[in-house]
Order: sequence, then structure tokens, then C-alpha cells
Amino acid sequence: MKRLFALTLAAGLAWAQGAIGMRLGYGEGLGLTFGAAVETRLRQNLSGRLAADLAPAGPGVALEASLLFKPDLGLYDPSLEGLLPYFGGGLSGLVGPAPTLGVGLTLGLEGLLDPYTGLFAEGTYVYGFAAFPKVWRLALGANFR
Repeated sequence: MKRLFALTLAAGLAWAQGAIGMRLGYGEGLGLTFGAAVETRLRQNLSGRLAADLAPAGPGVALEASLLFKPDLGLYDPSLEGLLPYFGGGLSGLVGPAPTLGVGLTLGLEGLLDPYTGLFAEGTYVYGFAAFPKVWRLALGANFR
């Protein structure tokens, strides 16, 4: 039963994904992190993303489920084609030395090298629920469509 559930989950993610992201970052309370993300385009300027970053020094894991407003500036000015500023938020959590769960607010910029590859830089602030701490994370990476 567990294998069937895992296979169904993997197939669902593969079907839904529009991009796979590789991430390298630094997070408060976690230190250096590396991870992966799955992103899907929901509407013209709206994307959904699931991300997980591992922190070996912590040890810890940062998890995030976000909804991002991600317009292509080339629609407004042809000289800016391929620049995708984005912001949004969702549910974020950290499991590690200082665990937290809260609302994550994300701000970033992705630049497309070609229609299938983009480099990004982003920052995320996690506003912890109740007594959970508030933390920030920075990430650099690449998205492959």
C-alpha cells in the first residue's frame, strides 16, 4: 500500500510539474542548504511551487508550498523579455535546531537563459505561528522546464 501511495504521489508530481529547480542557499538557524523544487504554471502569471532544502550542518530541513505571482516583463517591454520578477507566499516550515511553522513570504527574480532554463535569486521570510520563531532564507538556483 505504501509503494502504491508513493508511486501515485510521484506520478502526480511528474504530471503537474512545469519546472524542476535546483537550489543552494543559506538560512537562519539552518546554515548552508541545498535542495530541489517542483514548480507548475497555474495561469499566465501564476505559479505553484513545492520546495525542500536540506541543511546538513543543522541538521534540518526547510519545506515550502507557495503560490507565486510571476509575470514575464517581456509582455510589457520587449527589451525585458526573459526577466521574471516574482513574489508570493504560502506555508513554510523548518525542522531542525529551531523548528518553526508559519507563513512564508517570498520575493525573487528569475532570468531565462533560453525558454527551458532560468537562473534565480530569492529571499524568503517565514513569519512563525504563535511561539514559533521568525526566520529568513536566501536561495540561488536554476529552473529547468
